[in-house]
Amino acid sequence: MKTRFLGTQIPYAEGMRLMREAIDQIQSQGNQILFLEHSDTITVTRQHGTKHIFMSEAELQKRGISLVETDRGGDATFHGTGQLVGYPIVQLPVSMGVCDYVRRLELALIAACQEFGVSNATRLEGKTGVWVGNKKLIAIGVGVSRQVTRHGFAFNLTTNLERFTECMTPCGLVGFGVTSLERELGHAPSFEEAIRVFSCNFSRLFS
Repeated sequence: MKTRFLGTQIPYAEGMRLMREAIDQIQSQGNQILFLEHSDTITVTRQHGTKHIFMSEAELQKRGISLVETDRGGDATFHGTGQLVGYPIVQLPVSMGVCDYVRRLELALIAACQEFGVSNATRLEGKTGVWVGNKKLIAIGVGVSRQVTRHGFAFNLTTNLERFTECMTPCGLVGFGVTSLERELGHAPSFEEAIRVFSCNFSRLFS
């Protein structure tokens, strides 16, 4: 599994351009995972729109946050400083549907969290992502077209968690919170270490 770190503070539109470029090149370049940190952005989906955003786009811009509609699944979420985003671009076998893919992705991320010392990282019944209690540590929102995956996960390492709660209901889930590795452990790994650990677990589950 080829991995590429695209850098930090990448505008969301540029991340999408690079993701689509990798999708177009999958036959020649093979499966790969793109890793990056986005500049502060709230993404919403066509299905749910902005109904869970508290502020206008102008108010968000004053706080240095962009608002973008995207074509993944799920609801509104935040991307920004201290958050490692991963976009696996993978040709799935015909036998694997999107739900099976998401479940395996969750398992790979849970295994990575447990390596870092978050032993209670787990799934939450009826919810997507990786959770610690009722707080989401890793958000997942994917798409699959012609058995090729797009989008992926957002892993809160040292993310400013107030960015989630000051202007939105994360993922539209009332009564649930967000957390980070730094919040859970008192420290967090570097992007490089997080990429290494996740990539090993992802490759093991998708080999």
